Amino acid sequence: MRSSRTLTRSSRVAALAAVALFAAACAGSDINSAPATEAPAQTELPVATESPVATAEAPVDTNPPATEPPVDTDPPTNGPENTPDIELGDGFGPYEVGVQTILVPDLAGGGRDLTVDVWFPLSQDIDANLPPQQYTLLPGTYYESPSAVAATAESIATDGPFPLVIYSHSSGGLRYIHSNYTEALASNGYIVAAPDHIGNTAADQLAGSETPGPITAVNRPNDITRVIDAFLDPENIETVGFVANLNPSQIAVTGHSFGGFTSYAMASGFDNENGEFVADERVGAIVALAPAASEALLSNERLASINIPTLVIGATNDVTTPIDPNVTRPWELTSSDLSYRLDLTAAKHETFTDICAYLEFLPTLEAPAQIVVDALEARTEAGCDADDMAIERAQAITNTFAVSFLNSIFRGSTTIALDQVDEQTDFTYYIK
Repeated sequence: MRSSRTLTRSSRVAALAAVALFAAACAGSDINSAPATEAPAQTELPVATESPVATAEAPVDTNPPATEPPVDTDPPTNGPENTPDIELGDGFGPYEVGVQTILVPDLAGGGRDLTVDVWFPLSQDIDANLPPQQYTLLPGTYYESPSAVAATAESIATDGPFPLVIYSHSSGGLRYIHSNYTEALASNGYIVAAPDHIGNTAADQLAGSETPGPITAVNRPNDITRVIDAFLDPENIETVGFVANLNPSQIAVTGHSFGGFTSYAMASGFDNENGEFVADERVGAIVALAPAASEALLSNERLASINIPTLVIGATNDVTTPIDPNVTRPWELTSSDLSYRLDLTAAKHETFTDICAYLEFLPTLEAPAQIVVDALEARTEAGCDADDMAIERAQAITNTFAVSFLNSIFRGSTTIALDQVDEQTDFTYYIK
């Protein structure tokens, strides 16, 4: 199991200094325009209209293919005989996790050299003294991971090959902005790679160098395809250490907010006046977190063309990419034989980032810079308030369901069933 490390005061100071960047980094984009123009999250929250699975059955395909995991077609009922048998720990698996930062150059000369973080399961024979991973925002400013170490591909576990998962960050985000999630996936035996989407990162926001939204919408899926290309290329000097340890037929894409749009676009294709992206047929599954999936970004026809397994996770109090239509549309329209939906009660948009962890550092600091304090406090309404779902609980649910879903696709296990979670009150689970 993963190790538990106590953050030193110096690392906390460095992490807090980094939060000014994170505070500007997490706003999603649900419009087909420049993400920088997005309005801040409102405090007036929509009321969830979906019925809990304990009282109303989600739509179920009555003619599933022979390879589909069994689905309980009867609505679950409360009672001792249906006590959930799923254990929600923290979602982390048996592997220690290593992290390496690499560069995927733009060989076409378009200026989009992609900085990519790679999380991977570590061999049991690694040096126990490897340093904790530092997610660097600016020189000397970093967040120290509580569970991953800095390593290289030479230290990868030898019991692969492992599936490949590509993570796409939110508009104005960063490649490691949800490191709890990407580390959890790697700890369960996945190689996870996440690029910074140039022109749509936190650094671009602060520097005023953002790319207009319609251009970014074309760039993003093309970035993901380039990362996949690199990880399947045995002659790529940056990724060669990973190529031999991954299964090229087992690839998933996951992402948050605009990264959720990117995940769907990988399977649906996308086009606008700035170009066209053709669906990447190598992608075998999608996990979308609070996706930006309105009709302004993805047409009904595009969504209906998606037939690979999908899991969409939303937050009932998300006002940046509200469940209706950003979760309901893809859930209803995709043609996937294996399709799952999970709504987290009282969660918000930043629930799917690590920003709440930084807020916990404030009481430990003697004199944090006021600009950092103000930046953090400005984001507390986005998922870190006392009335919001506890972030540890949200992480456990998100990690557990994502891993279960991916394992069912790539390892033949049975995914979580409705009757395993029918007594849970802080999330609603659907199987179509």
